[in-house]
Amino acid sequence: MHQFLKNKSIVSLVMVLFFTFVILTLLGRILIPFIVALILTYIVNPLVEKMYKKFKIKRTITSFFITIIVFLLFLAIPFYIIPSFISELKIIFKRIPELIVLFNKNILENINAKYGTHLILNLEDIKTSILNHFTNLYNQFNLSSPIAKNTLIIFQFLGCIVLVPFILFFSIVNWHKIINFFDMLIPRSHLKAVHTIIKDIDKMLAAYLRGQLSVMIIMAFYYALTLKVAGLHGGIVIGFIVGLLVFIPYLGLLSGFIITLTIALANFTSMNQIYIIFVIFIIGHVLESSFITPFLVGGKIGLNPVLIILALLIFSKLFGIVGVLLALPLSAITVVLLKHARLYYLKSNYYKENN
Repeated sequence: MHQFLKNKSIVSLVMVLFFTFVILTLLGRILIPFIVALILTYIVNPLVEKMYKKFKIKRTITSFFITIIVFLLFLAIPFYIIPSFISELKIIFKRIPELIVLFNKNILENINAKYGTHLILNLEDIKTSILNHFTNLYNQFNLSSPIAKNTLIIFQFLGCIVLVPFILFFSIVNWHKIINFFDMLIPRSHLKAVHTIIKDIDKMLAAYLRGQLSVMIIMAFYYALTLKVAGLHGGIVIGFIVGLLVFIPYLGLLSGFIITLTIALANFTSMNQIYIIFVIFIIGHVLESSFITPFLVGGKIGLNPVLIILALLIFSKLFGIVGVLLALPLSAITVVLLKHARLYYLKSNYYKENN
């Protein structure tokens, strides 16, 4: 019993982690609007504070305008971004036979002539492969009522568009009350130590989340503008998608490049446009990795690219879409906790004793 009381802080931490895991597993999808709203609140809170200190603008007014902006951005997803992306996919599918002929003629024929191979892309084989892929994907869902399932997904999506701004408004207005509520739950004997850890976590999250969001917005505008000027069909939408993908190191840029190149080939006019796209992505990568990210995010936050990718894979596997949303915040928190655990261990009698 004495040993249990001595380690009660560790037991309490384990219990909190266990209940958090259970809640995220059981209620993950339901919590999506709340998680998104709280993350956005954390990101914009410094702006709200500055608006009040410098211009005496109340939190209610600032939060109202921020909520309207977020609502309009969310509204653009189903009414502009998704339809534009679907129209691009239709163009790609229509031009698949033409692209296969071009690929066989311009690339595979040269390879076959040089190396004596007999490589060729067959349209019917590709059609069969795509059909089998979508059939297997459909069977994995095991849907007894696909219409009802799709309707439920649509309602959940529309619910997020309405709920996230609604929750965001009240979470910004009541941010200090929310913080005080959780602060009151901290045992008074551990208040100073917990505050130190939270302060370190806040520094890391502020450096990464707010900085990375700024990088994503800048790169989204860069790719949208340059791809539009390059004459790419749907360049603005594609550019914003590519810019938002940069939060995934390397893989995000690669995915964006493949998407852009595929659409460029589907709307193929000349090789000059393909060359321009290569130049746009090379310049974009250099700007983002060498100047924008180091300036806005910094290199001393302890979140290297491998850790970010690993966190996304692990948390998405455990909690699905909720895990993707929480991957970066939780990985940042984990890094801080491990640093403090290491310092605690090095100061402990267990580490220092000789025998």
